[in-house]
Amino acid sequence: MTTAAPGTGHTGSVQTSQPARSPWSGAALVVLGVLIAYALVGLVAGLVWEAVWTPPDQVVQQHQVYPSDYESLRRMFTGTGLYVLVAFVAGALTALAVGLLVRRRELAVLMGVALGSGLAAGVMREVGISRGPVDPTTLAASKANGVHVQGALTVSGFSPYLVWPMVSLLVLAVVFFAWPRTPGAGSREVAHGDPTEQSMPEGSRG
Repeated sequence: MTTAAPGTGHTGSVQTSQPARSPWSGAALVVLGVLIAYALVGLVAGLVWEAVWTPPDQVVQQHQVYPSDYESLRRMFTGTGLYVLVAFVAGALTALAVGLLVRRRELAVLMGVALGSGLAAGVMREVGISRGPVDPTTLAASKANGVHVQGALTVSGFSPYLVWPMVSLLVLAVVFFAWPRTPGAGSREVAHGDPTEQSMPEGSRG
């Protein structure tokens, strides 16, 4: 805004300052949004994981549980395989959506995906197991021999939980390299320069 100085014919430039917004606040919001998105997807993935899984049939013998047949023995390991499959698809889709929607804060998105994918792995596990059958070993203590119980939904080992972060970070890297961020309007103006200055003769430039 330009105002005239009293008693003179000169004008001076008066700048009004506005409080600058901290870049950390915007980055924190991005990270928080990515964490919430991964938590919600992990919840849905846990429901899907339990829904597509078929519990194995087990029989109680001397307060211990054993597979009733070969099919039940095979189903005891399908829980881990289905966890990996559902986590792979869910992690890839979530990272793809986050990478495409949030384009201006790559570091914040990277941090959010790294933390959120681990959160989603835990949420998916807890939701799936909580909705599945009760651990049959606890039921076998009070059951007679020959009673059939359903096996629990479990994940064998720690490596299946790494599917979430590995797939998410891989897909995010592909998105960043395949669709790089385009420069904003301000960057284009700096790159091309002031068109008025470019049209001035060489000798008249200051």
